[in-house]
Amino acid sequence: MRSVVKAPAAVFAAAVFLAGCSGNSDSSSSPSPLAKAGVTVDESALPTLTGAYGEAPTIAFPLLPGKSSPSPTPLEDEATTQDPSAAASETPADTASETPAAASETPADPTTEATTEATTDPTTDPTTEASEEPSAEPSEGDDAVSPSPSPSPEPIYIDPPTSLQAQVQPGMEGEDEPVKADNLVSVDIIVWEWGEVEPVVSLNTFTSGVPLVMPVRSDNPILVGLSRVIVGQNVGSRVLGVIPPSQGSLAAQLGLDEGATLVVAVDIREQFSKDLQAQADAKPTGAQIGPKISGPLGGAPTISVPADVPEPTDISTTVIATGAGPAVEDHQQILVHYAAVDWAGKADGDTWKDGRGPVAITVTADPYGDGSTLEAFSGLVGIPVGSRVLILTPGKEGSYLAEAVVLDIIAVVVGDDTEDEDDADAAGGDEGAGGDDAAGDAPSDQASAEPDPSPTE
Repeated sequence: MRSVVKAPAAVFAAAVFLAGCSGNSDSSSSPSPLAKAGVTVDESALPTLTGAYGEAPTIAFPLLPGKSSPSPTPLEDEATTQDPSAAASETPADTASETPAAASETPADPTTEATTEATTDPTTDPTTEASEEPSAEPSEGDDAVSPSPSPSPEPIYIDPPTSLQAQVQPGMEGEDEPVKADNLVSVDIIVWEWGEVEPVVSLNTFTSGVPLVMPVRSDNPILVGLSRVIVGQNVGSRVLGVIPPSQGSLAAQLGLDEGATLVVAVDIREQFSKDLQAQADAKPTGAQIGPKISGPLGGAPTISVPADVPEPTDISTTVIATGAGPAVEDHQQILVHYAAVDWAGKADGDTWKDGRGPVAITVTADPYGDGSTLEAFSGLVGIPVGSRVLILTPGKEGSYLAEAVVLDIIAVVVGDDTEDEDDADAAGGDEGAGGDDAAGDAPSDQASAEPDPSPTE
């Protein structure tokens, strides 16, 4: 289905979505195993995290012998002024004050002549020239006054490990079931590049307030390393992971050098079975619709568009069967199954046939407000979880055809502003491990920590 991405914050989620839906049907029906082999724990090579589960942590990297952490800015400023005698010895104050006089008394001095030749105004008074020399920009090729290049800073941290590292943080071991391969998980995540104490801004759910829902699969090229860090860990845990460049393309996807080593802190909130479905006993509405839809509720539908059905001119959302779950709210993140067929009968995405389980989308009544949704999904606000709906989208001449999309609303992902409730059970599905106990309420002021995206006039 055609997606609408309007803001940078949605780019990563869209890339994960597309990577999760790519691949041929053979690999989907027989997903490759996600083994824990190769995941090691070398405590001497691991950074240190500070902070509680559900709160954004800070990081400290292991230092080289004899090195210390960089001093804060105020201390660095103090260091530049703590030995004034050194600066005075290079340029004594009395010498500097006598320079103009000396220049006026001995105009034939060779250094003065060189300076006079280099200037573009031969009528300049030598006394003025001498007094302005310290602040004048050096002429090209003037080695005498050109500043020497700053030396490259010496490394203070040890080299990153070359193998994948994963460690549950002490005192933050979850008590729910371990994460299973091929399932979906909802996580809070923050990412650093090795040696950088400031996090990568493009993937930080502690500031966005919207958890990342991801498939735990080895055949996702972006998330394979992150999946190996998470799989087998209990829901409710905080896991520290070190992901070398050999473990997928996450660094490149985040706009970093593809050879970068990443460090992640992951709070595992919920787990969803990839076999999760909407309600098989949802109540049909008897709505009159143009496209023909067959197949049982709670399972894969078959869609066909009769030749005499006119193409839609506007987006429309029609409830085919009503579920018993809570109504979807504006800006909620939900799990859905969907299948799409264009007006020529060509399939354009089918999560049932992919065999990868449901996918996560963010629903908003204003699809251009934050760019984190598919435009056609905005009509889902107010529809109960467990429902099946038909979405019709118009085509664009010369670009794409109109589409008919059958979508099942399966569950609500618990977010910072979502009340604790078992939405998956209300939808008639098996949520799997996790649920409310695994969600963990983040501090209510997390959203306020996000910088104001509005440009300063």
